[in-house]
Amino acid sequence: MRLVEKRYSGLGLGLVLAGAALIPVSHFLLGSTPLTALGISLIVLGAVCLALGRARPEIPPEISAILLEAGVENIATIVEELGLTSKAIYLPSRLGGGRNQALIPLRSNPSVPQIERPLPRRLIVKYGPGADDVGLLLSTPGSATIDLLESKPGSSSVDLEAALSFVLIGGVDLVDAVRVGLGEGRVTVEVSNPRLEYKNIRLYQNIGSPLASIIASIAAEGLGKPLVVAEESYAKGKCTVSLEVLG
Repeated sequence: MRLVEKRYSGLGLGLVLAGAALIPVSHFLLGSTPLTALGISLIVLGAVCLALGRARPEIPPEISAILLEAGVENIATIVEELGLTSKAIYLPSRLGGGRNQALIPLRSNPSVPQIERPLPRRLIVKYGPGADDVGLLLSTPGSATIDLLESKPGSSSVDLEAALSFVLIGGVDLVDAVRVGLGEGRVTVEVSNPRLEYKNIRLYQNIGSPLASIIASIAAEGLGKPLVVAEESYAKGKCTVSLEVLG
């Protein structure tokens, strides 16, 4: 048990015991309603502290951010060395060989691929009938965060918003709030106070920022369809990510 969890648990247990001792004394011996109410309040606060200690993620948010940046740097190296310019297509696990991954076509201006069968779990894959339908199948920052979900998200805006909140707020602590809107072939996600700095680098033009990558991966998994990060904007403590659903 980590130090922070021990502190929450210790505080919670102390409050519960203090409240349990205060209630009978206040009610039966002193006949004081305010002190009895105080004892009940202490028990409630103690229960909340115990719940907070158990609800903390296994991996601290700071470590998650470090691992996220390391993964992004590795992907950037591969993409830049190959000179890829096409946008990444985020695939649900049913099309990514059992894992949520992103396909980056090797052609600069590829046609929208109609991926209907699971791709093999390889670095270089053939995704279509054409001779040039070849791309890189990569794990992205979003691929790892899918594992934080307890179950596959649903396809409604409410389900996607709940899944994104669970990961972005409770799992890696990257934002303060999440809002999801669904349109015709479009998913718009707005987050408040993003804590990952946006960098205008070449890799983000391919796969989007780490925040957009996480959003795209979870949305692709929930909808069960491929999609791309169409647009990403930042303004006044908010980030808006627009996703285009393919197929």
